[in-house]
Parts: sequence; structure tokens; C-alpha cells
Amino acid sequence: MKKHLLALGLAAMTTAASAQLSVSGPDPSGFTGYNGTPATFTGTLSSGILNGLLDAGVGGTLSITFLGKDDAWHHNTLSFGDLVIDNKSTTVGSSFTTDVGAGLLSFLFKDVTDGETVPNGGPSSGYATYTVVDGKSVASGNPAFGQYDFILGFNDGHIYDADYDDLVVGISLVPIPEPETYALMLAGLGAMGFMARRRQRRD
Repeated sequence: MKKHLLALGLAAMTTAASAQLSVSGPDPSGFTGYNGTPATFTGTLSSGILNGLLDAGVGGTLSITFLGKDDAWHHNTLSFGDLVIDNKSTTVGSSFTTDVGAGLLSFLFKDVTDGETVPNGGPSSGYATYTVVDGKSVASGNPAFGQYDFILGFNDGHIYDADYDDLVVGISLVPIPEPETYALMLAGLGAMGFMARRRQRRD
């Protein structure tokens, strides 16, 4: 019985830890391909989920890495609450973490130059859009391969180029274990302590 509780606790921890960001949306939408500064990470891509709706599941700690930009004159920002990545001042390669709650991620891409915005899942206030691609979609030789759950590429108000490289970030989530996970883990640890005390009494 005690071993069974421990096994349940460990299994629950594994299940919670395996929960990741998920994305939903229309069928993959093609785009012309990244062709600017972030090409090292995303130059092999040509499709993604347009304005894909990102869900954080049980919530946790979100890691965001600024991979680069192509836009040389538009001022673009990406905000997750108080955290703001600015294509004019944020250093490429910078990484940030922020705690996020359960459910849909709250972020906003803004083309400051044109005043257009697009939140998680859209709709856009104009032409600004973004695409979501799986972190393993880049070629295995790429530095970004497997480092991120998803890569987000934003396109500013000039949709005519539709290259989705005006601000590019990689995101990953370390989930929060669900409450029942803690309960089962504590039960398992208690069982281990009980068994250890019994062994000591026998010795």
C-alpha cells in the first residue's frame, strides 16, 4: 500500500511536469519565410499557425528569449504584463522569465509606429499578425532546435512582405504542479518515512 502511494505521487509529478504550452488555431498558414536578422533561428521555416491561441495549461514560469528582428525602422514591442521586449532597445539573445497563471497566455504585440496591435489569438487591430511554430520545426543543426516549446514570429502593419520576422521570440514553460500532485507526493514521502522507521525498529 505504501509503495503504491509513493508510485502514485511520482507518477502525478511526472504528469504535471510533462504539461507544456499548447497552441490551437487554423490550419498552418504559409508565409514567405524569414529573411532578416533572425534567419539563424528561423530561416528554414515557411509555415505556422496564424495568430495561434497559446494556452499555458496549469500555469508556471514562462521563459522568453528575444531571437531577433528584421524591421529596421518600425518600432515594435511585445509585452507579457509588465515585461516588455522592445525591438529598438532589447539586446538580441536576452532571456526573461515571468510567472503566468493557468489558461490562456496574456500578451500583446504592438507596432508602435503604426499603432496596430494583436493579442494572443487575435484579432488584429489592423494588419499586424503573428505566427506560431513548434520549437522543433527549425532544422536540427540550428541553435534554436529543441530549445523552445514554440517560436513566435511577428509581422508589423506592413503585411505585404508577410515574413513574420519583425520581432521573433522563443518561449518555453516550466509548469506548476497541480495541488493533487503535492498531496500524492506527500503521501508517498510519508509512506517512505513510515517504512524507514519500521526497518529501524527491526534492526
